[in-house]
Amino acid sequence: MKKFLLIGTCLLALSACHTHNPKTGGALAGGLVGGLLGNTIGKGSGTTAAILGGAVLGTILGAELIGGTHSQSHVTVGQCNNITNAGARASCERGVAERDRELQRQAEQRAYQCGRYGRCN
Repeated sequence: MKKFLLIGTCLLALSACHTHNPKTGGALAGGLVGGLLGNTIGKGSGTTAAILGGAVLGTILGAELIGGTHSQSHVTVGQCNNITNAGARASCERGVAERDRELQRQAEQRAYQCGRYGRCN
């Protein structure tokens, strides 16, 4: 019983690192199932190692299989290759680079807000 309490506490502590992560439920379920399977498979003094190994593997698999997936947005920016004037093409490419930098800053800010405060839109 102490082993299950210890494993449950460890899983809860690890999952608390990401309070608003949609994969947390899958990780907890996977860790619980993995720990139970490790308990049934393990024999003698290797039971504790089997429980811990099953819980860790179950947590990883549960987070990937059951947990939610983050959608990624792709930004398509028009190319400047069809502009024949070298100066106009350079200006166009500069504008594209500036837009890309701004979009990157916005994406980083959204990711930070999501990870830090759980404000995932």
